[in-house]
Amino acid sequence: MRAGGFLLLLLSGCGGQPAVPPGGIISNNPCIDAVLERIAAPGQVAAVSIYSHDAQSASASLPWARRFPAIGTSAEEVIAARPRLLLTGNLATGGTNAALRRAGVTFQSFGVPANIAESKAQIAAIAKAIGREDQGSRLAAEIDKAAGFRSSSAPTRSAIIWQNGGFVAGRGTLQDEMLARAGFTNAAALYGLNQWSMLPAETLIRNPPDVIFMPIGAKGAEAERTLALRRRLLARAAPHTRIIDFPDRLAFCGGPAIIDAMDRMREAKG
Repeated sequence: MRAGGFLLLLLSGCGGQPAVPPGGIISNNPCIDAVLERIAAPGQVAAVSIYSHDAQSASASLPWARRFPAIGTSAEEVIAARPRLLLTGNLATGGTNAALRRAGVTFQSFGVPANIAESKAQIAAIAKAIGREDQGSRLAAEIDKAAGFRSSSAPTRSAIIWQNGGFVAGRGTLQDEMLARAGFTNAAALYGLNQWSMLPAETLIRNPPDVIFMPIGAKGAEAERTLALRRRLLARAAPHTRIIDFPDRLAFCGGPAIIDAMDRMREAKG
């Protein structure tokens, strides 16, 4: 076997993963994977993001994602997979994108949507790229139904989305819009936070909102202990504050996650 052929096999099967069948559509972004789960035709998807094989970082369902080989974000892995189309995030370096272009890899990049309209536009673009426009339109209609209601009365309760590491969805984020549509005032504004910012647990404990949306798990034993401790401290210090389970996957992505996130927010609103 030639050295080049051996390298190709090594790269396409690295990490114990089965080789990616060539000529398919691959995604190395977990948010895109969640969209593909809902709109792709059987046989279209050849590989998904390595993050979609991990329960802590997956946005698509694990049973669906684990039907496919997983692929990382390096140009070497993508080139070795020989895809017809790569769907990826927009955080790749210029060198990575240049390498993909030199290798003749067709790809489309998508950023983090700042609102529901941008999320639906991304779904439409992904659907068009894979020839599944009707399926994309149906998913967008489901999102419209989930997020369409907006209370006509002024919000009377404050809420915050507080994720592992202390990350908070502030003003100008997709999550900020969802909170407003669910009838909450985003408490991040009360702390003066914009976009995704850090909010120490001590600040949250001293001045808690009415509702805190928090994850139920974390990656690693130490992170799990820290999260459990913070939940106990919040429950003790703010007995009138409701702590609602809100997995990280609902805060990482738009797309189908909007439907689940809106359902959870409206349940918390009562």
